[in-house]
Amino acid sequence: MEENYIIGIDIGGTNFRIGAVGRGQQTRFFRKIPVGEVFCQENTLKALAEYIKKYISQLDKNAAAIAIGLPATLNRQRTILLQAPNIPHMENLPVARTLEEMFRIPVYLEKDVSMALYYDKQKYKIPSCEVLAGCYFGTGIGNAIMVNGHILAGKDGTAGELGHIPADGSSLPCGCGNTGCMENLAGGKYLAGLCRGIYKDTYVGDVFTAHGKEELLLEFVDRIAMTVATEINILNPDYILVGGGVPAMKDFPRKYLDERIHFHVRKPCPEMSLQVIYTEDEEDKCVVGAALYAAEKLKTKNEIN
Repeated sequence: MEENYIIGIDIGGTNFRIGAVGRGQQTRFFRKIPVGEVFCQENTLKALAEYIKKYISQLDKNAAAIAIGLPATLNRQRTILLQAPNIPHMENLPVARTLEEMFRIPVYLEKDVSMALYYDKQKYKIPSCEVLAGCYFGTGIGNAIMVNGHILAGKDGTAGELGHIPADGSSLPCGCGNTGCMENLAGGKYLAGLCRGIYKDTYVGDVFTAHGKEELLLEFVDRIAMTVATEINILNPDYILVGGGVPAMKDFPRKYLDERIHFHVRKPCPEMSLQVIYTEDEEDKCVVGAALYAAEKLKTKNEIN
């Protein structure tokens, strides 16, 4: 009998992705829709449960587990969504318990970028190492840190909030409730704001093609480099992965970003031994990564039992 699917879900600040991932890590029944089409009501947990129920009803075999990557802070036990800065009405939600009671299968939660890191670690054949870090620049800034093969959660579960380091001189309000966070200046929200205010005739996807050599865009890329360098200087990782929708944009100046990362990193070490891997931004990346994460959890659970 063919094995059941693991349902991988990637909830981003912009899009909602879901797929049924089999043993060969092939995604079937993949769906990508604007996140607002799922969370179109204030009861976001109920909306999520209803969407998953409808999705599972269309599958040709059973689901073994559900794994969800969230653009949010989670508690240390990875059962409660604490806060999602870019999605309204997502605070203190008992996601895992509610969905497990409804579907009677294991439900695993992690940050969306942690699911991306699981995928990229396999894709780029990164060997076992002490510290692996991923910096992903999309709507905001995502950060995942793996120490000796395990995601670093932190005391309260909120480790790796790199997008919320303070940016000197900024007083911009952030969805996290603070002001002056780096993701307002080095994430996709900043580019969208430029196109609304200064580059009004430019579609955001073409902003680097049209204005990539201008000071505003070069400063933006330099802030991305500062963010990555901050991670490197603190953690001295074996590998640092840089990805997300922003570096994947058309005509994004990757060479300039690389130069600025090296410029900001401490010398001679860790700059001398720096290993930066620029990742691709596949549509089902975090969906498959979520399934990989869940498969590892299920294996551990079965070994214990």
